[in-house]
Amino acid sequence: MTYHTLEITKDQLRTMVASMFLSTWVVNYPKQELDEEFEEVRNLVLSKYHETDPQGEVEYQSFADVYEVNQETENGWMEKYIQEYEEHSFWDQLIEKLTQKEMVDELGEEILNRPLSEEEVQKQLQIEQKVEEKLERNGLWALTWDE
Repeated sequence: MTYHTLEITKDQLRTMVASMFLSTWVVNYPKQELDEEFEEVRNLVLSKYHETDPQGEVEYQSFADVYEVNQETENGWMEKYIQEYEEHSFWDQLIEKLTQKEMVDELGEEILNRPLSEEEVQKQLQIEQKVEEKLERNGLWALTWDE
């Protein structure tokens, strides 16, 4: 195995810790089991930060032999990064799915299984803009279900 040395400042190491926390959260969130590859790197980065961590943001959990970001720091990063990401992602995905539904309604389901023509791409962009404007104007109240 080849090892590499990385010279970084304390601030850069803290940013790396935040990056590791966020990336492992994204990777592991939808899974039943943790991704061991990500967990191994996360633990390595957290252990290095723990050695010089003046704020106590990383704690060693001896019963599991792992390093974890403390609850206060985790909550701060969740609020600052994850909640904003989820909110933005939700609206993007909603617009995308509603646009796709409109495209299927207008052009048929076969468009899902092939590349769109230039004309269909223009149509898709128009529908997407219409959906986005309607949602911006009315929020989720713009959605209705007809049974």
